[in-house]
Order: sequence, then structure tokens, then C-alpha cells
Amino acid sequence: MILPVSSVVTEKTTCEFDLLKFSLEQYHDCAWVLSCDSIAYEKYKDVENVTCLNIIETDNCDHNVGSPEQKDNWMKVMMTKFDAVGRLIETHGHGLFLDSDMIFVNPIQDNVLELFNNKNIDVLICQHMTNDWQNEAKHGLYNGGMFHTRSKEFLSQWTNLSKDYKKYGFYFEQQPLEFVQRNFISLNLPINYNIGWWRFNRPNTQGRIELLKCVDDKIYFGNKPAVNFHVHTLREIGYQNFGQFLVDKIVSLMEETNNKRYIDILDILKS
Repeated sequence: MILPVSSVVTEKTTCEFDLLKFSLEQYHDCAWVLSCDSIAYEKYKDVENVTCLNIIETDNCDHNVGSPEQKDNWMKVMMTKFDAVGRLIETHGHGLFLDSDMIFVNPIQDNVLELFNNKNIDVLICQHMTNDWQNEAKHGLYNGGMFHTRSKEFLSQWTNLSKDYKKYGFYFEQQPLEFVQRNFISLNLPINYNIGWWRFNRPNTQGRIELLKCVDDKIYFGNKPAVNFHVHTLREIGYQNFGQFLVDKIVSLMEETNNKRYIDILDILKS
């Protein structure tokens, strides 16, 4: 089975994308569509299983501490993911989107792959699960860094609402997802997917870090295999990396195992 998957890649994020691609392809055969700037386009345009869309004009962008211009550029970059996923729908009938700052430590489970292929389901999305409703009211109930869809109408509605993000006071393209998904048959992916640092950094969620453990040389989150983590591992991001504690935890767990896949990932991280 070929997994149709997309991402947004610029000069600044090529190292993290390489890690994402390497880790995911240890488990799945992938067909990629990438939204790229000119640097990323030149790097990946001849890779056999990659289609590149050279549609990003600048990676001078920052959504946290950047200038108004950099924040506008960030939004322009994020909007290109709709083009990448749309191309997958045209070529494969459906597509998975992943932010480039991810790492897979277990395969996507068969029951989730079945949902990807279920034509009765329009959208699969990931809740932030912060247990902080004020934060989610500001940044969105759902994380826009991982979703699956087979609906071009879903992408169209999400695109159109995101264009008015300033008018409605939305947090970039992420918060509109909360409203658009209501118009479609959507399901939430389980808690062992898209595991971000934001799930661990509140007073009432810090104990969750103890749920990360090794079982039979694999990383688990509670009683389920941890499928993928969403955290910066290799890029200089220009501000405090709030997820560094999670990176340290992942590395320490990998070092406890004899898992060949983890050893190869550790070599990349340490190099």
C-alpha cells in the first residue's frame, strides 16, 4: 500500500523534513507532494517518490516572535499546504498532511490506515489535548499540523475561511479548522498520534510524560504505541524551544532500546 503524504518544506526546514521522511519511510512506502521554496525544490525535485510544487516565495517567516511582515509570510507559507494535499487528492484520491517537524517511532496502525481508505470519512484530524481551554480558545481546538482528507471541498472551505483570519481574529489557518470540520464527516485521531509538547507542559498534564515508556523495544504512550511526535528536533528556531524536554525524553527512551530503527534515527539526531 502506498501512503500519499504531503508537507511544506523550505530552506530552513529541510533537515527536519529529511528526518520526518526517513522515519516514516522506515514503516511505509510513501508518495510525497511537497510545497517548496526554490531551495527545497532544487533539493527534492529529482527524488524518485517526491513531487515538488515550487510555490513558496520566501521562508522569511515566523508565527511566534516575528514582525508583522514575517507573520504574514508565515500565513502565506501555511496556505500552500492546501495545494499539496489537493494534488494528492487528484493523483491518489486522498492524502495525509504532516508538518515537517515530526518524527515517527512506530507505524501508522492498520485501523487508522483503514480509515484513510474509507470513502465515507471526509476528514481525520488531531485535537491539541492540552487540558487548557483558554489556550485552545486562542490557538484552536485542533492542531493543523496533521490531518487526512479526501475532500477537495473541505480544502476549499478551509482555504476560504483562512483567508479572512485577520477579520475574524483567528490564529492563522489553524483555528478555522475547528469551524470548517463541522461541515464534514470527520473523526479525531487517537491520543497516540501527533504527540506534541503542548500535551505535557501544563500543571495538570506534566504527569503525562511518565506515560512515555519503552515496551518490547518500542516507545509507548500509555498502553498504545506512540506513533509520531510533533516537536522541533534539528532546526534553530530563533526562540526558546518549548519542546526540548520532549526531545530529551524521546532520545533517552530510544537509547534504552536495541531497536535498529531508533539507532538509525539517533545517528541522524546526533550528527
